[in-house]
Amino acid sequence: MEEARGSIPLSSTIDMSKFNGMNKMRIPSAKHDFGFRRIFLAIFALIMVWSTMLPLFAGPDEHSNFIKSAAVIRGELVGKNIPASPEMFYWTTSVDIDPRFSTALAGPACFIFVSEKPACDVPVGSIAIVSDPPWTQVGRYPPFVFLVSGVGTIFGPRDLSAFASRYVVGALCALFLAVSIHGLRRRSRTVVGVLLAVTPGVIFISAVNNTSGVEICSAVLLWTLLPDLLAGEKMSRLEEIAIGVAGVFLVGARPLGFVSYGIVLALIVCATWSRKINLRSLLHRRWLLSAQIVAIVFSIWWFVWIYSFQTSPSYVGDIPGMPRGELLLEILRHLPDVIKQSYGNFGWLDTPTPPLAMYLAFAMAFVVVGLQLKKVSQGTRLIALATVASAILFGVLIDFQMYSFVHGFGLQGRHIEPLLVGVPIVLFARDDWRAKHEYWVASVWAILMIWCGLAALRRYSVGIKSGNHFELFTNPLWTPNIGIFLALALLVVAASAVALVSVHPDQKI
Repeated sequence: MEEARGSIPLSSTIDMSKFNGMNKMRIPSAKHDFGFRRIFLAIFALIMVWSTMLPLFAGPDEHSNFIKSAAVIRGELVGKNIPASPEMFYWTTSVDIDPRFSTALAGPACFIFVSEKPACDVPVGSIAIVSDPPWTQVGRYPPFVFLVSGVGTIFGPRDLSAFASRYVVGALCALFLAVSIHGLRRRSRTVVGVLLAVTPGVIFISAVNNTSGVEICSAVLLWTLLPDLLAGEKMSRLEEIAIGVAGVFLVGARPLGFVSYGIVLALIVCATWSRKINLRSLLHRRWLLSAQIVAIVFSIWWFVWIYSFQTSPSYVGDIPGMPRGELLLEILRHLPDVIKQSYGNFGWLDTPTPPLAMYLAFAMAFVVVGLQLKKVSQGTRLIALATVASAILFGVLIDFQMYSFVHGFGLQGRHIEPLLVGVPIVLFARDDWRAKHEYWVASVWAILMIWCGLAALRRYSVGIKSGNHFELFTNPLWTPNIGIFLALALLVVAASAVALVSVHPDQKI
């Protein structure tokens, strides 16, 4: 019996034994509907505010993602091959679409990589054509997420398409996060684990045109609700569909998505082992299992035949590389920066979280997780530790692979975030915190979200320079379309709304 349907009052005189054992089920009533729509709208509003207050193509590789999105939705999944070079890399292709889309390639050139420079506006289609046909450096990446972001490009080579592609990706991310939080609330469980997992960096990457946003948010949903599905617990139809879709997107978001999915699934199975996996319940969901299998097979095929098409004849083959041991040490030395990036870097690795905000975030996590570690079982602690170890090993794999291609390091925090988000979710998986604990965690979460949003707005309005913390209010060199003050006001309202509906969803707001 689905929660959205009408429920049968406990005082009913109907003989429930006639309903094939339904009297043994917990029948949800209207008062237990924790308001999925309010949760979704609050999260989507927060993502929309971030999307609107950031300059176009402020997200990493967003200009290439935008062109790839426009190509995929127009039926060109890969494009024509471009020979590999240090400028074009191995995965660059040209796509047969309106050449005015190529002007997006020039959009972020005036501010990326240099945090001292404020943003500048180069509207799509406003300058001479950069390339005919347009090219994209992610041409050989899987098409799954680009089918979604491509919907926003139906308006043609215009800024409206670029913003719309952000918004449709943000809506999908908001759906995954809302189902996660709503699922916990309707099971009377704490949302602390999800709040710790959804960092400002997660909201930022969900607010731009980037496959990592969908990848991370789908992982949050799987870590949160897949254990219940494996254990055969009752799921709403929305939850079942969302879990199935999330699995497909986690597999297909990145070239190595099938590896990420395999690690996440293995760790979740281990975490669920004590509750016993209900195989009969799984077999009743054939469509869900079939979708995962098809996605995995397709993803492996894509990696072997499309993504790796021209990586064998390496253009760095004649360049001396590091010895394997020295390379491993260099990768490990880089990991602390990767962890910081995973919390939040609001640009092309040029806009890190403010140090004081990072200290506050780590202090909150240290206190909350420290208290929780005393309560959970030894097995749960081992799963959390294994998740951290898996994230590190997966990151090392990515860096080794990238180094073999370009003799450089490509690992970023967002690449291991689908694994890292599992740590707090596992620790708080079945915990029922009292409201006062959730309220102070949610309050600090909202403060950090607003703080980081303000830092990102400062970076793009005036650049990060010594002593110019308040210059964005007096002399901004770049402003979002909605203005500085309105953007900040909406940020405060949206972050506060998400915090409120997460810990007390049936409160009217």
